[in-house]
Amino acid sequence: YNENTYMLDGANITDPVTGTFSVNFNYDAIEQIEVVLGGYEPEYGVSLGGIINLVTETGTNNLEFDTSVFYLNGDWRPKMDQRYAADGFTLAPTGFDSTYADLQVASKISGPVVRDRAWFIISYQWDRTLIANTGIPVPRDYSGHYVLAKLTVQPTSEHRFTSFIQLQPTTIDNQIQGDPFVKPEAQERQVQGGYITQFRWQWFLN
Repeated sequence: YNENTYMLDGANITDPVTGTFSVNFNYDAIEQIEVVLGGYEPEYGVSLGGIINLVTETGTNNLEFDTSVFYLNGDWRPKMDQRYAADGFTLAPTGFDSTYADLQVASKISGPVVRDRAWFIISYQWDRTLIANTGIPVPRDYSGHYVLAKLTVQPTSEHRFTSFIQLQPTTIDNQIQGDPFVKPEAQERQVQGGYITQFRWQWFLN
């Protein structure tokens, strides 16, 4: 699982530490997912596993908008139920005084800037997760803001220009969930998140 290569619109977004993806964003902005398992082109020669290439939407001549809200609360189900899936994967905390809740709010808008010549897409998602293991007085509080913007301009059939930016400022409070003796005021806070910018010129010979 840590030998794959993850790409976003052709840019390598593989986390060099974990070997997994390093970017979060609204999945509604994905146009297609390409998975390559063998016979790589030369640009993928550094991968030992598969290639997962996410292609974001470009926008069309139609103005489109969508929004969604997802909420999951593990406290609504009986406590002390099974903690592991059939394959042995650990599930979210479900026993005794543990807690688990996740809220995702997302929206996306796309459409033309100049019909048949330029298009845009703007996407945003807020994700907040609260997880407290058994015996821990305060939950781990994850709050991430995922912003994506893309502009595509095609003045002629031979040339296409694309500019892209993705941001994900994120904070994680109360990270120490393995020790019930750590007081709430002694918990640690992590601030993370970076950005990706890209400018591409495609020339279609014909």
